[in-house]
Amino acid sequence: RAWIDFTAGNLQIRAGRQRINWGQNFVWNPNDIFNTYSFFDFDYEEKPGSDALRVQYYTGASSLFEAAVKIDANEDITAAGKFQFNQWSYDFQILGGLLNSEDWTLGFGWAGDIEGAGFRGEMTYLHPKENFTDTSGIFIASLGLDYTFKNSLMIQFEALYNGATLDVSGFEQYYYMPLSVKTISFTDYTFFASVSYPVTPLFNGSLTGMYFPSMDGFFLGPNLTYSLSANIGLSFIAQHFRGEFTEGITQKMTLAFLRLKWSF
Repeated sequence: RAWIDFTAGNLQIRAGRQRINWGQNFVWNPNDIFNTYSFFDFDYEEKPGSDALRVQYYTGASSLFEAAVKIDANEDITAAGKFQFNQWSYDFQILGGLLNSEDWTLGFGWAGDIEGAGFRGEMTYLHPKENFTDTSGIFIASLGLDYTFKNSLMIQFEALYNGATLDVSGFEQYYYMPLSVKTISFTDYTFFASVSYPVTPLFNGSLTGMYFPSMDGFFLGPNLTYSLSANIGLSFIAQHFRGEFTEGITQKMTLAFLRLKWSF
């Protein structure tokens, strides 16, 4: 990635390849209109970046105005502004703009905690620019909870509602397709749960699962990671999908990966 960065007091301007992260949740991010990514893409910790211009102005220790614009390979424009602030020990954000030259966007998100458990949420409303006066808008929302016990056992729960309709015929088609905010799921309701635990300081295990009610389907994903050295890790990841895209016909897809990662 390459960028040019200018800072003067509370003002920061950056132009070039960058990650503009407006998401709050772990799995699904309706507010993340610039860099939508797939949870199943486990091998991309840095997340996608955008060739964009971003302006940030800090109005306080935990509040800022932010505006960004990008043009993709199809010359579609995504431009939006966000105001972020802290109240009642919660981080809130309000955003609005244009998505891919097609949809007016209005969003709201928060991150805080309830009795030590992380509590996050995002919601976004999209309305076609060409049909502004009709009722063809789309509402997308996600809600998340996470808690870490004293023994470092971590549990996570998340739920998503996606009002957009996605025409896919199977898991493989969805797995490899490019995503946008409107296509972060292939069912209207999706539920997620995860548990992870450091068995030893060098060995960590986790199990994630999703439930797709409308297609009587599910996803299971175990992940085992072992640190061979300070900067080398070995991981085994499996992903199993099962569900009915066509009524009465069950589809299955299983993927397994062995990853050796060197960080430098």
